[in-house]
Amino acid sequence: MKTFTRVHSIARALRVLAVFIAINGVSVLLPWAWIDSGLAWCGLGHQPDAVVLHYLLRGDGFFLLAFGLLIWVTASDVVRYQPIVFTIIAIFLVGGPVSYLIDAIVGLPRWWCILDFTICLLAGGIPLALYFWPSSNDPVA
Repeated sequence: MKTFTRVHSIARALRVLAVFIAINGVSVLLPWAWIDSGLAWCGLGHQPDAVVLHYLLRGDGFFLLAFGLLIWVTASDVVRYQPIVFTIIAIFLVGGPVSYLIDAIVGLPRWWCILDFTICLLAGGIPLALYFWPSSNDPVA
């Protein structure tokens, strides 16, 4: 497996990604009234006060926080955790089209579908581009 040439850049990109993932996790753990008003502001209407919806949102919030922490720890040593870095990149690159499809099927607005798709592709594409982009001290470049 090729060694990373832009280790620090990839680590920075992963840390930024980890922070955004964790922020999303925290946002899902906010008070229900705040979540409902935020979704209504986005044009999605008011959400039902259903136990299953609370369970899914809170569970997703926990897993987003955990995934953010995993990405942060992986960014601490991207060479050592190279297979995990590629797994994270693959998750986001596959997640772009999958998110778009899920969003479209459930009837979310087009702008939401495009935003989810774009964010996932950028989250996976930027570290992947940094992997293939040779550094100035690379002897092959």
